[in-house]
Amino acid sequence: MQIDNDWECALMEANATAVPNSTLRSRLKAAIDWYASQGGPAYRRVPSELVVSDFFDGIAFNADALVTFLETGKLPTAHDLRAITDLAMTRLASGATLSEVTGAYQAVSAALWRRVVAESSPSDRAALAELMPQVAEYIFQVVSLIATEAAHRSGDPLSDVRERNRAAADALLRSGEATGLFDIGPSANYTIAVFQIAGSSTAGSALGDLKARIEAMANTYLRLDLNGWVVVHWSSESVASAVASFREKLEHARAHTSVQCWAGIAPSTTAHDVPGAYRRAAGLAATAQKLRRADFLVDLAQMAIEYLSATAGPDIPALAEIVEPLSHADPTFGETLRIFFDKNCNQLATARAMHVHRNSVTYRLAKVHALTGLNPLNFAEATSLHAALIALRMLQE
Repeated sequence: MQIDNDWECALMEANATAVPNSTLRSRLKAAIDWYASQGGPAYRRVPSELVVSDFFDGIAFNADALVTFLETGKLPTAHDLRAITDLAMTRLASGATLSEVTGAYQAVSAALWRRVVAESSPSDRAALAELMPQVAEYIFQVVSLIATEAAHRSGDPLSDVRERNRAAADALLRSGEATGLFDIGPSANYTIAVFQIAGSSTAGSALGDLKARIEAMANTYLRLDLNGWVVVHWSSESVASAVASFREKLEHARAHTSVQCWAGIAPSTTAHDVPGAYRRAAGLAATAQKLRRADFLVDLAQMAIEYLSATAGPDIPALAEIVEPLSHADPTFGETLRIFFDKNCNQLATARAMHVHRNSVTYRLAKVHALTGLNPLNFAEATSLHAALIALRMLQE
């Protein structure tokens, strides 16, 4: 096993009085605090908020173990580093690969050591250079223990089941193939919910709680990915009943946590149509997040115009150009139009929200008509204006 290039570069950056261990501990702590301000490591399959929650506790433990090794010269055993290997196994259970876990560990170690070196005096850098062989030996030991534990647990039947279920979920979501867990007969229907997470480094425990609540639901599979997760629910009830029941359960689970997130939900009557439902649910969730919708859970009926506007792809700028003339006029015109739509095209409610006379709203909407050529009081033209405002917001995010 080799230490990767990131770490080799970090070794070469330090160039020999010894640095006191107390000083090294404090500098490592400062480096960890700095790294915390940069965000945690990224895993392709695991939401960052789920990683960050326990990551910094783990890296602090790791730094202490390193300094202890430098003090004693005794390599830590598997027992000594159980907290580190258990954390790595948690990442694997969440869907990260072994190469991702060990790669992230080495990349973070390199980043922290670079920071320690960069913040040290020239004489201390020379001293740090003398520690390089021991530090590299320690890193190699940790990576070896993680790999050994992963190999040991690979024979765990539960690990095999997790991998098979994930492969079956991938086949269902990408190509509509109902295999394994999802081979549940022709009468079943599916409901797909895609979550977009917008948490923080302190949201991990709440996120874990929400994840556990969803995983406890019957006939439900949760698949992690980088931005959040995908939840597949299957039922033999009618589509309407299945969706309503699933929505209620998701709303209930969300109500018991403090996680800031959005979920798009879409039904499919057959396995073959699941990829389309997955695409719609993902688009709805991404749109709701970008627009910072107040609703946690959204479907196509709730967000038809927003969804179609947001998924216009390369045509979004062209769509936004419809309201471009408003950007060169009195800003109250665009603001009035936005609030007018938020208030269900009710001029009186708009006037109250803006603390102006209704005649002012009427005047401003007339100016919108004059500037854009579209009348906000005409349903079809108002729909175009609404879509254009959404496209503009998408571009501004």
